[in-house]
Amino acid sequence: MNASIFSSTIGVNFSNTFQSAGKQVSATTAATQIKATGVKAVKMFTYNQTDCISAFAKEGLQVLVDIPNGDLKVCASYDTATISAIIKVLSDYSTTIPMICVGNEPLGSWWGKKFTGDLVNALKNIKNAIIAKGLATKVTVPFNYAIMGNSYPPSAGTFNGSLKNTILDVCAILKEDNSVFMVNVYPFITQKNQPKNVHLDYCLFTAGEKHWVHDGSYTYKNIFDAMYDALYVALGNNGYGSLPIVIGEAGWPTEPTATYSTATKANARTFNQHLINHCKSGNGTPRNLNVKIPCFIFEMYDEDKKLTDAGLFEQHWGVYGYNSQSKKYEAKYSLAW
Repeated sequence: MNASIFSSTIGVNFSNTFQSAGKQVSATTAATQIKATGVKAVKMFTYNQTDCISAFAKEGLQVLVDIPNGDLKVCASYDTATISAIIKVLSDYSTTIPMICVGNEPLGSWWGKKFTGDLVNALKNIKNAIIAKGLATKVTVPFNYAIMGNSYPPSAGTFNGSLKNTILDVCAILKEDNSVFMVNVYPFITQKNQPKNVHLDYCLFTAGEKHWVHDGSYTYKNIFDAMYDALYVALGNNGYGSLPIVIGEAGWPTEPTATYSTATKANARTFNQHLINHCKSGNGTPRNLNVKIPCFIFEMYDEDKKLTDAGLFEQHWGVYGYNSQSKKYEAKYSLAW
């Protein structure tokens, strides 16, 4: 990742919020297992799970914390209690937390613009509070890829018109903060929604030449690069091409295969391993060569109580799954992190 902010190119998303009682992985177990992978950065979805932050810190892991969408309104109005609680965590763990995420996919269409009006002010207020405390913590916003109005071909990459002003206001803050633009990408979902147009091997980094995509003088051998470059083009066309792009979430589910034929352990391993190798390689993308691509794999553990509005696969993104016999979380497949 950006050497001035992160310890490693590859990180992992962690949550135990939606695990059944009796199946919730403990902070110490998670810290031990994550460290054992060789990963040095963890991205969480809360800021107040200090047991987990402390356990990760003891293992020498960096931690990105998050302000949930439900707190954006009070942060936008500078609710003293909320802001103070957030800043206390950032201060107490200032050597562990290099960055705080403000919201989680707050502009997703499923929210019906519920958080759109509060996002920028919340981001400003959190940054101002960080500065007032004398902390070096960076801010960012994990966006869903649906912020793109057009992403094909990559050269035509544009932001969603109804969200563009908010996105650019965020970009201005990120640039001033010398921070990063964070986006979540899910080739599995793209392929699931467009199986006739998006080939599986193009999503798994295994495509042969017949499935490559040509965009002018640029050749795309996988959809990850195409999605990245469409965003890169959109940022550049709006004066923010210098913002480093960080992949906040990317992964592949392992079940239920009966419903989603591509949701298999084999495909998950193939996707994640190629993704890790590609991001660490320093090759970059056709339009942004010779850069390592910061990426947080989604996710470390299955969450069997996660909402399944988008599909039953939502409970099965974990690289680690719960073994009902050993009553432990174990790797579903091997990865070289």
